[in-house]
Amino acid sequence: MKHAKKKIKLWRRILVVILIIFIYIFTKDIALESKITIESGESVAKILNELDPIEKLRMKLYIKTHAIDFSKLEAGSYTFSGTYSKAEFVQNILKGSEKDYIRVTILEGRSIYDIDEALTRKGYITPGEYLTYVSNPTFINQINRGKASGGYDFLDEKMYIGKALQSLEWFLYPDTYNLDKNKPVIPQLVNKQLETFQARVRNKVTNPIDWYKTIILASVLEKEERDNDNKATVAGIFLKRLDIWMKIDADITLCYGLKTSYASCTPAVIGRNVGDSNNVYNTRAVRWLPPTPISNPTRESINAVMNPQSSDYLYYLHDMQGNIHYGRSLEEHNANKAKYL
Repeated sequence: MKHAKKKIKLWRRILVVILIIFIYIFTKDIALESKITIESGESVAKILNELDPIEKLRMKLYIKTHAIDFSKLEAGSYTFSGTYSKAEFVQNILKGSEKDYIRVTILEGRSIYDIDEALTRKGYITPGEYLTYVSNPTFINQINRGKASGGYDFLDEKMYIGKALQSLEWFLYPDTYNLDKNKPVIPQLVNKQLETFQARVRNKVTNPIDWYKTIILASVLEKEERDNDNKATVAGIFLKRLDIWMKIDADITLCYGLKTSYASCTPAVIGRNVGDSNNVYNTRAVRWLPPTPISNPTRESINAVMNPQSSDYLYYLHDMQGNIHYGRSLEEHNANKAKYL
């Protein structure tokens, strides 16, 4: 009997110890003073490894018993300073990393005027700052001479351009870029845009005949047709019109001559200016191509111009839903207008 009582007392003591350990594990705060950088593909284990062995064990048990999912852990910096409950520690991780960068997205078909307006609207620059930078002959000449970003050979191809560049329009490739938030936005962005153009466009061109003409037409195509499946056909229509000395009649081109963003160039603005033959970018009034690109085209638009689809069409229009309708003659085109517009 005495032996049984001793066993009971022993088990009670063991249970008390287990209870104390349990309370310790699940109630004691986590202490950590550290800034931890998580690279893409790394797991939460990198953060837990900063804890002492007991705290690490406690957090692992807490994470497991609460079924917390860290599979989509953001890359970036995580700062811990002080003591945290386990729930607070987890929330500090789940709220995401501190952004040491800003993410800037340049949409397809945007001109330097659009980009300047968008960067201004987000508070990254003052109005006109981007425009001035990418239209600066001194800066462009420095790049030509290889003094900036190691140089870009495509800016020195005067055999295709035929004259000195007045801006970096069409070399400023549209994409999403991560920029160091502690450094000036514009030099970083422009260099990344040029690097991306070099990699995705220039390096893919083995025989750049009529290169500048190709890019000008691709810049118009980018604004006129958003569906990649239709771009080669529309490019073929443009090229056929040029071959027979017919105006390409792309309304959007005149906007560039107004030196305004495309968002500001409404149908009403186009209507008021469509007959202006003094606007050299107005392809409704002036034959041939605009004198320079009017946007920064994607690789798909450039490829469409370099590999156009031959067809019997000379006209096209988009209905109110954005669907394209082709016409072989002016009569067919007018019939499409009456039917779809």
